[in-house]
Amino acid sequence: MRMLILFLSSCALFSQSRENVTDEKEITVGLIKKEIRVGLSGADVINILGSPNIITRDSKGKEVWVYDKIYAQAEWTSSSQYGTVLILGFFKETRKFKTSQKTLTLIITFDNEGKVESFSYHYSRF
Repeated sequence: MRMLILFLSSCALFSQSRENVTDEKEITVGLIKKEIRVGLSGADVINILGSPNIITRDSKGKEVWVYDKIYAQAEWTSSSQYGTVLILGFFKETRKFKTSQKTLTLIITFDNEGKVESFSYHYSRF
């Protein structure tokens, strides 16, 4: 009976999780809808979103900025159970690793005065 009590009292269960975090400001569809609008200056766009990934010109000579962002998240969890029976012991561990990814592409076209003329975006998550 003492061995059973010793065995049961020495069992433990714990879990831990770690998430990959970045300091970069995340551009979201909500941020685009809330902050980006026709007539906004290029400087204002940079203050809101940061620098674009690509700057080019379209067939009409208008400046086009492209923000192409990929966000990846990784999560690792571990659940362990261990116990001791006198000197003999056991250990059981379950590990899970999960990843997800989001992509957001924003294309902004500026008029000849450097103001936002139009913008469009594409968002996907998998």
